[in-house]
Amino acid sequence: MTDWLIGLPTWQLARIFGIASYLLLFGGMALGMLYGYPFVKGAMKATVYKFHLRLTNGGTVLALAHAAILLIDTYTPFTWQEVLIPFTSENHPFLFGIGTLSLYGMLLLLFTSDFRQLLSRKLWLSIHLLSYPIFLLALVHGFFGGTDSGLPAIKYMYGATLAVTLLLACGRGLVRKAGPHGGRLQTSKRARSL
Repeated sequence: MTDWLIGLPTWQLARIFGIASYLLLFGGMALGMLYGYPFVKGAMKATVYKFHLRLTNGGTVLALAHAAILLIDTYTPFTWQEVLIPFTSENHPFLFGIGTLSLYGMLLLLFTSDFRQLLSRKLWLSIHLLSYPIFLLALVHGFFGGTDSGLPAIKYMYGATLAVTLLLACGRGLVRKAGPHGGRLQTSKRARSL
């Protein structure tokens, strides 16, 4: 069995799992933000939520596989310490360290979402909002640490996912400001008095 594992194209698998994980997490982030938009209602809201969970869970599983494969890879082998303890990698400690932190963040989000009913809404929401910096950590890790990032298609992929994430986040912020008043932006008391 060991020979079979060593014979796998581990370096290619690690790269594929890393990129696939990032794309699934991006999809989960996008659907999570869309879930808060007012046009997402009823059955559509339930479907968006279901796929938000599936994509983020799948992305987390692939991130775990990405890290695990690095342990058996013979091209650029990582030690357990380098994979599990952030910023201990011999090569690019910062970039690989933030990859480890983003993985831990994904696991935190996954577990706290499973126990959401046991947590106060404020605590759960505070933890869940960490998904934004976790996503940015994963993006920086992949873009600057990934060996495929020199390819134009990969650069465009990271740029497009960042642009879509920023647009959706800004749109969601505007929707929250609009509140229940038919889409009109609410103004603060000070702005109304001027």
